Amino acid sequence: MKPKMVTIIVPAYNKAPFIAQTLQSIRNQTYKDWELIVVDDLSTDDTVNVVKKNLDPKKMKIIQRKKNEGICHVLNDALKHINSKYFIQVDGDDWISPETLEVLVKRMEAEPPTTALAYANCVHWYYKNKKDHFHKIVKPKDFKNRYEFVTTPGMVFPRFYRTECVKKVGGWEMDDLTNGKLLEDRRMLLRLLDEHTFTHVDSNLYNFRYHGKNLSHSKNAGLYNELVKHFTDQALKRWGNSYRADYSVPSHWLRINLVPVKKGGKS
Repeated sequence: MKPKMVTIIVPAYNKAPFIAQTLQSIRNQTYKDWELIVVDDLSTDDTVNVVKKNLDPKKMKIIQRKKNEGICHVLNDALKHINSKYFIQVDGDDWISPETLEVLVKRMEAEPPTTALAYANCVHWYYKNKKDHFHKIVKPKDFKNRYEFVTTPGMVFPRFYRTECVKKVGGWEMDDLTNGKLLEDRRMLLRLLDEHTFTHVDSNLYNFRYHGKNLSHSKNAGLYNELVKHFTDQALKRWGNSYRADYSVPSHWLRINLVPVKKGGKS
């Protein structure tokens, strides 16, 4: 049987209040050549039952992990099952616009094989009193080079990957600090930038929901910042040590300024 063009990966841990909407947004896609894999990281709420009630067995399946280990382990498990040319991560508390897959497939099909990722604009929502309230639209940069990505705070959404590029770098690497529980996004993108480029689509395709229990909550800022330092320093070393990172924390979140390194190692 011919593989689908796109695999949609939905990582889930205790997303019962939101994941039905996530799955509905996937069913609503105008582009139809896709399959869905939900990977549940041993949820303790009703997530699995909600997913099973909303699955179309012809195009969707759920993988139930036997151990809760975190997002990087979840995505590496998913990667073993992906045979499609592209895949996209849609978190179990977010949703995508109906045209998302159609727009991103079209863009990536027009790009060279060295383009590992397509991303777009992201609509941010606050979830309060069981309702979503519009917050803002984030339009990220079209990165001119990998160093511009390094100094840009925040993350890009959605992350629509060329599968062979992700498999080439070996999937999501682990860290000693959290063993892969946080920062799956930046650690992967920095690794992809060793040999690949990204492309930005100026359309509002991803919807991100703040609900107080997001992994990227400010309560995790300290861990996030340490991980960002670790993976940034690794990347700069791989890229030839042309720059060193100057780190600061003006609020909760790390900011990065790159300083050119002169010959002899002094900046």
